[in-house]
Amino acid sequence: MNKRLLVLLVLEIVAILTFSAGFFPQKSVLQGDAQFNYKPEAHRRMAPKFEKMVLVIVDALRSDFVFQKDMSEFGFLHKLLNKGHAWGYTAYSNPPTVTLPRLKGITTGSTPNFLDAILNVAEDDVSSNLKEQDSWLRQFRMHQKKIKFFGDDTWLKLFPSEFFDETDGTNSFFVSDFEEVDLNVTRHLPQQLQSQDSWDVLILHYLGLDHIGHKGGAFSSFMPPKHREMDAVIEQIYNAVGEDTLICVMGDHGMNDLGNHGGSSAGETSAALVFISKLLEKYEKPLAQQGQDIPVASSSPEYNYLTKVNQIDFVPTIATLFNLPVPKNSIGVLIPDFLKLLSPADAKTKVIDNYQQLLSISGGSTKKLGDPDAIIEEMREVQSDLAKTATNYNYLLLGIGFLTLLVVSSVALFFSWTSFPSTFGLFLLLGTSLLLSLSTFGSSFIEEEHQIWWWTSIALVGLSYISAPRELGDHLTVLAVLRLIRGWNNSGQKFVYEYTLYELLKQHYQVEWLLITTTIFVVQFQGRAKGFSAFQYSFLMSVLCLVYKATWSIVNNEQVPAWLQHICLRSYSIMKGVSKDQIDFSDALVPMARLFFQVTAAVIAVEVIRHQFKPNGPRLLEEIHAHISTLLILQTSSANIPQFLAFHILSRKLNSLWSRRQWSFPVLMTVNLVLQHLSFFQFGNTNSIATVSLTNAYNGVSENYNIYVVGALMCVSNFAPSIYWSLSCLKILYSKSTQSKWETFFTSRLPSFLYYCLFGCFLLGSCVILRYHLFIWSVFSPKLCYYVSWNLFMNAIIAWFFEGTLVALL
Repeated sequence: MNKRLLVLLVLEIVAILTFSAGFFPQKSVLQGDAQFNYKPEAHRRMAPKFEKMVLVIVDALRSDFVFQKDMSEFGFLHKLLNKGHAWGYTAYSNPPTVTLPRLKGITTGSTPNFLDAILNVAEDDVSSNLKEQDSWLRQFRMHQKKIKFFGDDTWLKLFPSEFFDETDGTNSFFVSDFEEVDLNVTRHLPQQLQSQDSWDVLILHYLGLDHIGHKGGAFSSFMPPKHREMDAVIEQIYNAVGEDTLICVMGDHGMNDLGNHGGSSAGETSAALVFISKLLEKYEKPLAQQGQDIPVASSSPEYNYLTKVNQIDFVPTIATLFNLPVPKNSIGVLIPDFLKLLSPADAKTKVIDNYQQLLSISGGSTKKLGDPDAIIEEMREVQSDLAKTATNYNYLLLGIGFLTLLVVSSVALFFSWTSFPSTFGLFLLLGTSLLLSLSTFGSSFIEEEHQIWWWTSIALVGLSYISAPRELGDHLTVLAVLRLIRGWNNSGQKFVYEYTLYELLKQHYQVEWLLITTTIFVVQFQGRAKGFSAFQYSFLMSVLCLVYKATWSIVNNEQVPAWLQHICLRSYSIMKGVSKDQIDFSDALVPMARLFFQVTAAVIAVEVIRHQFKPNGPRLLEEIHAHISTLLILQTSSANIPQFLAFHILSRKLNSLWSRRQWSFPVLMTVNLVLQHLSFFQFGNTNSIATVSLTNAYNGVSENYNIYVVGALMCVSNFAPSIYWSLSCLKILYSKSTQSKWETFFTSRLPSFLYYCLFGCFLLGSCVILRYHLFIWSVFSPKLCYYVSWNLFMNAIIAWFFEGTLVALL
């Protein structure tokens, strides 16, 4: 059965990847360059309202960061808005709200392909290139305009070098950098503003604010100074350019309060958009801006400030103001406020041209509509219909992937039935799998999946107590620890709880760091008897981990007790051989993390070599589990670290129950699956891309980083609690197993493999059946991405490859 299981694993992975390729195909686009659709000769007689444009994109600039009093520090921009020199909008950003698909929308006017959210992190990907796709950049180049670009190098991945007369890209994924990444953009400004004849379009894309969000959230103490820095950039540009230059300040997307983005929450989809020019003072301000003192005092839970528009409406608006054809694949509708800059005849010509361009995509027929306002209303309806039907599915790949997974699931079920015939454990596994599988047909169940895992865990404790009522103390302890874990974080996407243990610890940092310190040492030592040498390296790993986490918090302006700051100073002065006055903690992070990784690798290597001379399989797994757990703590945000202490207590109780009760493999693996998923969600994760955290993906990584290293660290940090439970279960399995090591390994892989297969069949089926559902891209598609991630990383890499390697060493 062993080889057949490996074949089934490969087939399962091939099946879900094939299905994903059919579900996330590259969107078909219209080739060629746009021409004026309506009265071309009338357009050619028109003069553009502006000669030059400066586009300032502040990554993740949420609408309230500009328009709301308590959140905004854009003082100069507020003055321009109140004087009428600037017109402000809240721009709806279609999900997925990550940079690459949003830049596609901002430049082509098209809706994003969900696959772009994945390609957003692929540094060497070329499949998203817009060289042959029409955009306003392409239109500017066709009209012999000079374009210069400085900032996020995603632009250089999207557009060919010949589009730009000068470029300087900054890396978009090194989120530990708040300052240098923006200074590298701003340093070009003096020269560019002194030689304005050398460009017609100047594009500046600033990343610092987004990086601050990823590291510290929307309320980070670094936010106000970053706002002021960006405001100073806007002032510098405004004072240097003339009336014929349009300055556009915008966010490519927003962020949630945790600083993440990618999903469809109001904060993530609400970006700021401001048009600035001295020319605008001559015209009446937009209706929503009239009589409004900016920044507004009241806050909007939906982040709607001033007039709300679609972000893709930026594209036809720019085309109108610069008298260019609307890009061919644009489904944007020009913002009607700007029609007042044109004569009535020219305004109607532009509106009808935009209307006919939309109809060329939709295939509809022109209706007899009178004034521009009526035409714009009709255009909104066409735009809405086009946005809903933007994706073509590859049904052949969908069918092949689904049927292959169905066959694999049937074979896996047969193997399980023959290996565990009519056992309680098998029915428990099937019941859990069926419960979770049926939930994939409801969007709310997917958004609140953590609730299902929570109630499943309580049900398992109840079943265990019914079978062993004398062990009341152990079961009460397990319930208490589970409840502690349950209350640690906000999980799910529908409800936000004001009081969580995570927030409570942040408010009482002395208690938080006392718990962190205790957790690190308890998890590393785990109550084991150690020789002096083993004690030394365990102590070294614990101290390195603690000092790094404390140093990281100090650098990021988080509160750290004085006694721990002293330890950090002392430790770093010893490492570098410098006095305490010469220490810069920001320079200490990368070498300290690298030292920890090197020590961890060396300690594990020593344990493996020692095992070859004095074989003791259970002891080796226990030591490796302790060292890997410490590494997982390093990859975890500070306020989540004490959960590992709860995990340790729970793991010891499970080990005790396993030893006394001799659960079957399906029972133990069902418990393992439940704990993996429950802890994953209670770390603050959800089924939204927005909660994919990059905060610890750069530990030990310098600016010249390798994307694959960052990707691996990102997976480890996001799946840290699940990895802990996977390895903990392996340790429990081999502590009392009487079978051969490979028989134990393969038999124990079968239950979880069956779960992934059965769950996958239902999820893939729901994605096909609900492919035109309103939430297909905001709920079901992210869940499919998570399912692929669980299969590739947790199932294939961790449970099969990594743990298989550990078993081979026993």
